[in-house]
Amino acid sequence: MGKNNTSNSKAKKTRAVWVDPSWTTTFCNLCVEEIEAGNKGIFAALSAKGWSNLVIKFRDETGLNYDKEQLKCRWDVLKADWRVWEKLKGVDTNLGWDAVKGTIDASDDWWDMKLKEVPKASKFRHKGLQNLQQLDRMFRDIAATGAELM
Repeated sequence: MGKNNTSNSKAKKTRAVWVDPSWTTTFCNLCVEEIEAGNKGIFAALSAKGWSNLVIKFRDETGLNYDKEQLKCRWDVLKADWRVWEKLKGVDTNLGWDAVKGTIDASDDWWDMKLKEVPKASKFRHKGLQNLQQLDRMFRDIAATGAELM
């Protein structure tokens, strides 16, 4: 009747830290590369081969030894941000672009109205979504098919 000394297989992992913005850019570029190579899952982000390749390539390019779960967490965070960005833009076609801030150039009234609709978009008022082209490539097909729901 002693203590159970077996380790917990679901022990808390160290959270991946994304301090350098270039790591996210590298991650996005590698995800697009895997998608274009056909390593996309049917109802998932990437296939098993895609995730395996991503883990190796990300480590090789950044020196960071993040595992699949840590990279998948980043995928999920970026997907959520992309969806908020898409909601923010909506179907508005007369929006300007502030190249200095890298975000939508619109009146304060427009921002006030939109932030009531999409409160999580407040972070994009002064700085837009980074890696937008890659994120569009990563998530647009998923959004169109309705696969991989949030």
